[in-house]
Amino acid sequence: MKFSAAVTLQYPYPFTPYGPEAWKEGLDWIAASGLDGAEVCICDYHGVDVPAFKEELDKRSLGCSTISTGQARAREGLSFSGVPADVIARTQERYRQHVDAAAILHSKVTLGLICGVGSPESREADLATLRESLLPLADYAEKKGVMLILEPLNRYETSILNATEAAADFIRNRLGNPPSVGVLYDLFHSNIEDATFDGAIDRLGSLLQHVHIADSNRQFPGYGHTDFDAIFRKLKAVGFSEYASFEHFNLPSRETVLQETGRWVASMR
Repeated sequence: MKFSAAVTLQYPYPFTPYGPEAWKEGLDWIAASGLDGAEVCICDYHGVDVPAFKEELDKRSLGCSTISTGQARAREGLSFSGVPADVIARTQERYRQHVDAAAILHSKVTLGLICGVGSPESREADLATLRESLLPLADYAEKKGVMLILEPLNRYETSILNATEAAADFIRNRLGNPPSVGVLYDLFHSNIEDATFDGAIDRLGSLLQHVHIADSNRQFPGYGHTDFDAIFRKLKAVGFSEYASFEHFNLPSRETVLQETGRWVASMR
């Protein structure tokens, strides 16, 4: 199993202790903390030099776990469902750019809130639109050798895909289980939506491609009630060898995150 933490290249991002102006310092901290890679937040590609970012990773012997893509939802209203067709087309074009960047970085690409917000009443229509929006991107990603990772989110953020089983069912039965689409399993969201962590992990099987780490209150691990020892033993038992990436707020403090990340990762290893 590998571990990563976030950096952001353009805009402030709540899941990293470093702002966009200090992303190189963030990479230094990730490397010094003994992690294996970075999860990079990219909203758009204006002024983003992907090969140069790859060089900075290489200098520090770091990989890139994922491209985090959700900022475009809030900043530009991009979405794969619940929006006019021209917005979906712009979202698809952005994701082709993400896939192209991921091919350079040897990373995966997240599909989170960009899938849409929806409502219980519109869920079936939204899922149908989401399917049609993602099918051509799954084909494009497969040709580029890139994995798209679909993240089920809790009911307070979206009405489309909440439980882990719902995301797995969508991929297997609606998308046709394409080899380029897996699941990003987020422990914070799973704590809200799934009956047990073990059951959720078992239901994913080979779809499990990435893990997001946060405690039950979305603070740094150890400051809520999530049993990380049990979860990581389970991940080891099922043979999970991909990245687990921190996605928690800078709580209880930024200093806690900076000081405790390396020690916590060492304990999990």
